[in-house]
Amino acid sequence: MILGNSSIWVERFQDIHYQVVAIIRDIWPSCGRRFDSQSGENKITDQLALMLQRHPYSRQHWLIIPQYKSLTDFNGDVVTKGFIDFVLFFTLDQETYISYECKRLNVQFPSGFQTLADKYVDEGVMRYVSAQYAQELPFGVMIGYVLDSDTPKALNAVKQQIKNKTGKLLCPLPMDLPTISFIHRFSTIHNRPTQKIEIEHLLLPLQPT
Repeated sequence: MILGNSSIWVERFQDIHYQVVAIIRDIWPSCGRRFDSQSGENKITDQLALMLQRHPYSRQHWLIIPQYKSLTDFNGDVVTKGFIDFVLFFTLDQETYISYECKRLNVQFPSGFQTLADKYVDEGVMRYVSAQYAQELPFGVMIGYVLDSDTPKALNAVKQQIKNKTGKLLCPLPMDLPTISFIHRFSTIHNRPTQKIEIEHLLLPLQPT
């Protein structure tokens, strides 16, 4: 739970996340080469989370939990809201964490090519907007695995989906962020009724060049 000035908390979340991005930049080439264009989302995410867990800096400063089960109470019963792909705890407060939701992009199926940008938005971003994930938190992260490594194409498709659904997503247009090596980034701010949330989006080419 976040108490006090939310903008100060957002800055702290962003500072920690920036350190995570730097580690992802270093480990992703090794992680990505273990997979191919037909690999499943969960296998990629589990490998990424494991490599993050094992990184020396991460082991000293954070707790990273893959497939985090998000719980809530409803009419006296404990119910499962969903499974976040992985979360990063950086304090002893179990209600304060950075959530990472991951989706595949640019996938070649037997039936043909699909960007999957619609699922990225409807089954990823919307989980933050609906407060299914990070309900009382001001910051979250989306990661897109670009399986054909055509990151500009995936980026355009995702941004177009967001632009087409700004009303549903409760957000203005996406804001570009500086690229970090091969990692394309942008952010969106969503005016949820409970609490505004900023989502940073990371697009990772499976085979970075």
